[in-house]
Amino acid sequence: MSKKGKYRVLKFTCLPVEMDANGKYQLKLDPTGHAKLHVWRIGKHTKGKYAGPGQLLLTENNLMAVILAAEPLAFKNRHSETPMQRFLTARVDNDVLQAGLAYLK
Repeated sequence: MSKKGKYRVLKFTCLPVEMDANGKYQLKLDPTGHAKLHVWRIGKHTKGKYAGPGQLLLTENNLMAVILAAEPLAFKNRHSETPMQRFLTARVDNDVLQAGLAYLK
């Protein structure tokens, strides 16, 4: 990226998470027991570094979500997705990640 102001953009397919009574992150389910996939992207002011699936991110609305998949997004197409706020260092347990990955199929 040689042009001034450009940055590498990734888009992330995620599921919202919440903390359970034991302090563990779980998928946030709707009243029917399902979770809804959402897509966010790296923004110009996104803090932190992407480390891989299972990592948590914080959205601009302070919603926590687990990253299930990441893919490049052309800089010129970045406005088609909502920017995220920051990457968190926390990760979900493997069983939660596997349950989330099942939603991608």
